[in-house]
Amino acid sequence: MKRVACIGDSITWGFTIVNRRKYSYPSVLQEKLGPDYEVRNYGYNDASARFDADTPYVRKSVYRESLDWNPDIVVLMLGTNDTKSHNWDPAIFRKDYSKIVESYQQLPSHPRIVLVAPIRIFLRMNIPLLGVIPLTMEEGVRPAIREIAEEKILSLIDLKDLFTDSTYMMDGVHPQREGAKMLAEAIYKGIKW
Repeated sequence: MKRVACIGDSITWGFTIVNRRKYSYPSVLQEKLGPDYEVRNYGYNDASARFDADTPYVRKSVYRESLDWNPDIVVLMLGTNDTKSHNWDPAIFRKDYSKIVESYQQLPSHPRIVLVAPIRIFLRMNIPLLGVIPLTMEEGVRPAIREIAEEKILSLIDLKDLFTDSTYMMDGVHPQREGAKMLAEAIYKGIKW
């Protein structure tokens, strides 16, 4: 059985999804992959890649648990909370994101690492809700993740065009149930192909 660790923030965790244990993207991904895979959700609300951000992923117990599980596949989707103005620094983001990648590369299982450039951030009422900034995602986070994937020769799933508007996310950031299903399908294709 292949172990799949879904690493991320509240989008991975399933924030705003009613019955997230059944309908978050990792849960739907488990259904799609079937019994030959075990998918675990290691998302943490508000998590950032930066080690000195307001909520660094590496300082949360889910990070250590994901490493201890020694997965065969790591799906890494961080960066949305790094777009907050007080969290954003391009050089530090690249350095810390790369360190997270390297921590998984050094595991005894030598997992396949799939980097995910997160979904778009949409303005609601012409303001960025939750402090996350769309322009920083498109001009900072997304290009950095693409470059890291290329430098480290890793699989990349770029979700920029998965959603063209905020239809599937009430707050412009977190996909609801149908959006999480679309997210799982995109990641499933990236893993299988």
